[in-house]
Amino acid sequence: MRIAIFTDTFLPQINGVVRTTVTTANGLVARGHKVAIFTMDVRKIKVEAAHSSQPNELDDRVQVHTFTSLTSPWFKDIQLRIPTLAAPLSAARRFRPDLIDSKTVFGIGWDAVMVARLLKCPLVGTHNGFLAEYLGNVRLDFSTMKNLMRQYLGFYYNRCDAVTVSCRALGKELLDHGLKCPVQVISNALDLRQLAVHGSKEGLRKKYKLTKPTLVHVGRLVAQKSIDGLLHAFAQLLKLGVDAHLIIIGDGRERPRLEALAHKLAILDSVMFTGLLQSKELWERIAAGDIFVSASTTEAQALAFFEAMALGLPAIGVRAGGVPEYVQHEKNGLLVAPDDPEALAQAMRHLIEDAVLRESYGACAKEGVKAYDAEAVLDKIETLYRGLEKAGRLIV
Repeated sequence: MRIAIFTDTFLPQINGVVRTTVTTANGLVARGHKVAIFTMDVRKIKVEAAHSSQPNELDDRVQVHTFTSLTSPWFKDIQLRIPTLAAPLSAARRFRPDLIDSKTVFGIGWDAVMVARLLKCPLVGTHNGFLAEYLGNVRLDFSTMKNLMRQYLGFYYNRCDAVTVSCRALGKELLDHGLKCPVQVISNALDLRQLAVHGSKEGLRKKYKLTKPTLVHVGRLVAQKSIDGLLHAFAQLLKLGVDAHLIIIGDGRERPRLEALAHKLAILDSVMFTGLLQSKELWERIAAGDIFVSASTTEAQALAFFEAMALGLPAIGVRAGGVPEYVQHEKNGLLVAPDDPEALAQAMRHLIEDAVLRESYGACAKEGVKAYDAEAVLDKIETLYRGLEKAGRLIV
């Protein structure tokens, strides 16, 4: 098949959508498909992004087409695009896609809708996040705007022939707000072959000078990840007499505030902010830890959870979003109520003090995450794509 993927975020940016898109594109070309990425002006992102990705991460067989975009007035590492159709349509005609997969509901996502209509090829909408929860980034975090955003999502995805979501909770939100077209849960693709860590946990702990039980959090340092709640919970853990490390991996605009909070809580000596890590260093840091923990209430299907679980760490999360769909309470980790630092502290204490239980949950996590391996996910994606290709364009 010839598959065109439209996305408003791509390399050299680093986030869950980019990593999943790269894994999916690489997997599809490895299976003999032709794949082209239609995205923003990457040259601008390269200049403005705080970090660049590894140069050889994307398979050379994947085409990349970039189109005019403007820098967001709010965030310098985000590009915005007003749909103009002409350039994407011209590039798409040359590529001759059998199917288009849109991974965004904004700017270039509307280019995808219009190109699919004009070329009469099926359009898949891939939805990966609770976007209404991120309106606070532009100071629109109130109920009316959240409801309008959810209705907008339903409006956009009704332009598609099929919609995929990474967790059931996302699908429910769309259906509750006007989605009429078919929706299917297809996990984000995780390339387990990349998660190879050499050396023992003891060796890695020595390498990174970890001498106490270690909790690990991975993610962008933004308000929606509730890292302030995690810091408050960790402070309570230390007050309970549990001596531990907390490693926070990632970067973002909230980092100065979070470091100041750790200082105010008098826990900075036990908390390490590593900044953004990638590949080997990232996976070694995770594998050196004992427990993965997150207080975020806005996760759909976070790759950070899966990577930690694949490396044998039990997970602690909250009963919100998609987290309960892959963190099974008292099987591969623990779940607590949202916005409850005391409960989170008790969960951390429980697993730190019970090594046998921690190892049991970790082994279960490592085994269970195999269901999300890229090869199994690509089988489902291929089946969906083939069915739509055979049926042709359903919405005219």
